[in-house]
Amino acid sequence: MCVMFFANLSALNISREIVYILFAAGAYGCIFTVLVLALIFGPRALRNVKRRKITALPQGLSPLDVQRIFIGKTYPRKLTRALLVWWAQCGYIKIEQISKYKVRVRKLRGMPWHSDGAVFFDRGTYVREKELFGILEYAMIRGDIINILKPLLSKGAVEKLNETFAVREDEGVYPAKHYQLKIITLVLCWLPLIFTVVWDCIYLSSALPLLFLLPAAIGYFVLMFVPSMPILFKLLWCGMWLGGSLGGLWAVTNGCYDPAGLYFAALAIIFSGSFVLVRFVDYREKINLEDYSMLINYRRYLLFAPKRETAGDDYYAALPYIYAFGIKPLVKHKYVIKDIPDWYEDSSGGGKGALL
Repeated sequence: MCVMFFANLSALNISREIVYILFAAGAYGCIFTVLVLALIFGPRALRNVKRRKITALPQGLSPLDVQRIFIGKTYPRKLTRALLVWWAQCGYIKIEQISKYKVRVRKLRGMPWHSDGAVFFDRGTYVREKELFGILEYAMIRGDIINILKPLLSKGAVEKLNETFAVREDEGVYPAKHYQLKIITLVLCWLPLIFTVVWDCIYLSSALPLLFLLPAAIGYFVLMFVPSMPILFKLLWCGMWLGGSLGGLWAVTNGCYDPAGLYFAALAIIFSGSFVLVRFVDYREKINLEDYSMLINYRRYLLFAPKRETAGDDYYAALPYIYAFGIKPLVKHKYVIKDIPDWYEDSSGGGKGALL
């Protein structure tokens, strides 16, 4: 096929250089399009943030709400400290410090059903949170010691819980257009490599480079879309299928005519586009933008308000959100921290632990 293709080119007096320029234009056009999508949609949410001073969040808004509003999904395994402090602030638990990073939790009362006067920001998130709290109750009954640096709940427990809900967490956060844009971006990230491989086949008059595309795509798919696979096995799998295929492709096509560096540009956009730029292709529901704006302004207040403003705020009331935002080392010094709260007890004799 490739030989026939070049025979036709010769008949039409079209040189290989012109064909290469066409493929290079297609590849770099895809790269440029990915960059444009990231620039257009990346700042969209921030453009809709109405700058105003937010010094506290609505009553009932939990760290899980913060996650859901930001990314359309909750990851309670990443919120151990935020959830412990939040539930303690709500009066559900009492925390006993065992050592700097270890605590024991005692249940004071259960979370009320949403229909029994419970205070919450989002009903769906509250229902999930109540189920998560129910899982933690078993650890409280056993008197388990909790390491605040590790996930509060097992991965299997969280996955099993998520399977019981029919409504997706991203309802009201991301519309179908958001996911369509994500898919288009990922396809555009791969097209430069496809252009490069097709050009290599034409140049070599051989279909051999095409054989590396399928295993590379399989490795990429596993890396991107199979989160349940153990991380070490996933890295080994992807190293063989994705890394091995790309390395083999380079070995086969190393001598091909490529003054524009299509191969390296294609690799750069696959990895930077799939893991970085695609995160900026964000299209939120308008109703979510209001909540997103509120959180952005509150986080801005925590980060940039002078100490004289935050000194009068309740540090322990803000602590669950400080943990959820991941900014505790940056803002703790701006608060006047008084005695330890009623829900916290030090049994280690070493003063306040890392949780506070």
